[in-house]
Amino acid sequence: MFVLLLSIVIALIIVIFAVQNALTVPIQFFFWSAQLPLVLVIFCSVLAGALLMFCLALWRDLKSQMKKRPLKGVKTEKQEKENQKQNQNQIQNQKREPSEAGDINPAEDSETTNQNNQNNQDNTEKISSNE
Repeated sequence: MFVLLLSIVIALIIVIFAVQNALTVPIQFFFWSAQLPLVLVIFCSVLAGALLMFCLALWRDLKSQMKKRPLKGVKTEKQEKENQKQNQNQIQNQKREPSEAGDINPAEDSETTNQNNQNNQDNTEKISSNE
């Protein structure tokens, strides 16, 4: 928002300056010469400066994006380290025993479930006999 307001103020100053200097002036560029209104010369100069600044900003942004993005097929050191970590994690996960990994053996799971069901039935019978 601040940049927009600043741009508008600068543009107004340029317009006021250009309107107050509406005289025709001679312009020479190498072997070329012409008589142009000073307003046109000022506006063209400002436009050329703005275009130059836009191109330089665009070049800087493209250059920074090219540095951030690695080339295809070329792995960076960071990518290599991440791949090595993933491989080590996969190897460690494969070497783990079920008790270390917190995995439950399906046979043990069914035994535990059967025991829990038996305990629940016993508790239900006790409650119904107490009533």
